[in-house]
Amino acid sequence: MNRWAAVATVVALVAAAPAATASAITPPAVDPAAVPPDTPPGPDEPLRMEHTCTVTGVLPGSDLGAPTPSQAFMDLPAMWRSAGRGAGVTVGIIDTGVNPSPRLPHLRGAGDYVDPAANGLSDCDDHGTIVASIIGGQPSDGDGFSGVAPDADLVSVRQSSDAFAPERPNPGDFEADRRAGTVASLARAIVHMANAGARVINMSVVACIPALKPVDQTTLGAAVRYAFVDKDVVLVAAAGNLGDRTVGNADCAQNPDVDAGNPTDPRNWGGVVTISAPSWFSDYVLSVGATDAKGAPAVDVNGREITLFGPWVGVGAPGVAVEGFDVHGGVVNAALDTQANQLKAVNGTSFSAAYVSGVAALIRAKYPTLPARGVVQRIEATAHSPAPVVDNKIGYGTVDGPAALNYDVPLDAAPVRENLTRPLTPPPPRPQPDRRPLLITLGGSMTALGLLAALVGVIAIAKEKR
Repeated sequence: MNRWAAVATVVALVAAAPAATASAITPPAVDPAAVPPDTPPGPDEPLRMEHTCTVTGVLPGSDLGAPTPSQAFMDLPAMWRSAGRGAGVTVGIIDTGVNPSPRLPHLRGAGDYVDPAANGLSDCDDHGTIVASIIGGQPSDGDGFSGVAPDADLVSVRQSSDAFAPERPNPGDFEADRRAGTVASLARAIVHMANAGARVINMSVVACIPALKPVDQTTLGAAVRYAFVDKDVVLVAAAGNLGDRTVGNADCAQNPDVDAGNPTDPRNWGGVVTISAPSWFSDYVLSVGATDAKGAPAVDVNGREITLFGPWVGVGAPGVAVEGFDVHGGVVNAALDTQANQLKAVNGTSFSAAYVSGVAALIRAKYPTLPARGVVQRIEATAHSPAPVVDNKIGYGTVDGPAALNYDVPLDAAPVRENLTRPLTPPPPRPQPDRRPLLITLGGSMTALGLLAALVGVIAIAKEKR
């Protein structure tokens, strides 16, 4: 399997993985008090570079002068006519870093959990760079490519990389094959990015976790809640790719579709065998599956689904045969499969999420006072679904950017639905200010004024008598 496609979207897991006692899962509960501190970005442990950087290129016979079918499906000109190009909106990208280039002029770094000196502006995997290209790449007369929101500000935090590994792995353990990036560092990166002013955060990084071997995601759940509820950030995540690596390096096993005959669990949480994090925190995260250029669930060259299904999937977006930039800003549409020694097309839910993050940026530009929840509702309510029900493949349907920007969407004013491990404690009432010093001062002043008035009166009487 293409190392770049299979691993670049996978977050390594370092927490203990005890065996579960039951086969079914329920939606995750979140501890709102477990938000990790916003400490300076840096790796959880010493890392070393273990692999050469990913090689990207252009497939033979490609016409780079025309937009790809995936880009054409998004209808960028229609979105730009109604919402502009995203000026004034900051999109955070938590990924493998982003390589600066002239086609990404609004890019800045905000931290690095692999190499702090790089500050998020080095991408050995060329994964985060392609994600950033789709979100905010500049158009050019030399080719047909453009990002969805080319005037948006892009902020990069490198949180993972397949090229780096722990400097001192534990021999004989699955951790010996881990790569840079952990659930803990993802949680920290989300908090850091939310505090850095991002209005949209794209997370094309996925922790693929067997349901029977759960890991501790306490800080991750608290971090996504903090960003969405407390900081009003739109969180967009890749749903994950079928066949990606899990704990222990097994392939991600596919989850079942909906169970419409079960009114108590129609999205089939009880049938889940593989958890996709952070997507499964669906109260706060908009999870995106991959579609083809016609809006149907995407399949690979062997006819197998690309998306890891799940009851958390919110919408679908194009995720096959996409384009992006290389380290020099040139357009590429393939990555080298080192096992087969050939270039293969760029596919996956990572890039589907990038398209949706671009749409979210345009919505926030057009409706600057719309809360994050309203942005998500607009995207979901206007999506086109080929199925009669909300399914676990592409959720509410395939994203429709122009509709999300222009349709009159009634927004749900009810409080955000949450599953918390502890009740939210309202902050204590603000103490009443201590006015005693002021009253004493005023009292003293009034007394002094009274004495002064009396003295003036006595003097005046004395003058009259004389």
